[in-house]
Amino acid sequence: MHGRRVAIVGIFGALSFLLTFIEFPIIPLLPFLKFDPSDSLIILITMGYGFLPGFFTLIIKSFLFIFRAGEGGLIGILMNFIAGTAFITTLYLLKNFVKLNNWISYVISSLLTGVVAYGLNYFVAIPVYTNQPTSQFVSNIGISLQVFFLLVLLFNFIKFFVDSSISHFLLKKTKITSFAQTKGEE
Repeated sequence: MHGRRVAIVGIFGALSFLLTFIEFPIIPLLPFLKFDPSDSLIILITMGYGFLPGFFTLIIKSFLFIFRAGEGGLIGILMNFIAGTAFITTLYLLKNFVKLNNWISYVISSLLTGVVAYGLNYFVAIPVYTNQPTSQFVSNIGISLQVFFLLVLLFNFIKFFVDSSISHFLLKKTKITSFAQTKGEE
């Protein structure tokens, strides 16, 4: 990576971390699933500069997030990192190899990330965090596994689609893409 790109990745990683302080739950039944706009900058870098700069921006944000772990602790950081990686990987592949429209890519990537997040919640996060099987946890909050699946899918769809929309707007209003192209960096 060129020096300028490394600096941009570092700056956007730090800015993305700062955006993690703006968080709130959007599904009352699952208050541990919190929206924050931090992934919008990671998506912006991925769309403007490519997969690796976006991935390194995500790594920087996740590393800094360790120092502010909050309620979710390391499990929350790991979940956010894996979901973010699933999203930008799918988005990058759909946009650059399948050549889909941005909005269709955002929708498919958001839905696929929701499925990945459900699997991670079901098999890793909830059993580790609550020290009980997911089926018991879900039963204790009074919903079925199917409803839980739909709520996790809905949360991730909202989170990543909103983050994608923010990054799409920022891409249109900034010179990030043209700057990357004029410097010979993809």
